[in-house]
Amino acid sequence: MAEDRNEVSESILGKIRSGDAFARLAGTELLELQPGFARAELKVTENTVNFHDMAHGGAIFTLADLACEAAGNSCGEAVAVQTDIHFLAAGRCGDLLTATAKMTGRIQSFGVIDFEITNQAGRLLSMGKQTVIFKE
Repeated sequence: MAEDRNEVSESILGKIRSGDAFARLAGTELLELQPGFARAELKVTENTVNFHDMAHGGAIFTLADLACEAAGNSCGEAVAVQTDIHFLAAGRCGDLLTATAKMTGRIQSFGVIDFEITNQAGRLLSMGKQTVIFKE
């Protein structure tokens, strides 16, 4: 049973790494995937900051969405239907941001994923929830 879950996780990991062109374009990288859990990173560069010289909200959202996409799809084919994100502190150019996403609930076709984004010092920059629907 554990081997089956690991095979599914490896399959999803490969599909996301090769098939999510936008995530690659944004500079995000999926690092870890287990059933219901994912971890991804983004190095903040001059291409991912806004005019305040802070990590762009779209870049942070993309990182969160990648981690949630992976965590959800590790439990079955899923797509997001709602995401709530809270920006709590700014990332800066040169920061290494890490998103962790964990499925915290599932009822029939719907799943709820909690996520956090921290910087290299472990400071919480963003958090939220994503609701996914599993395709039948």
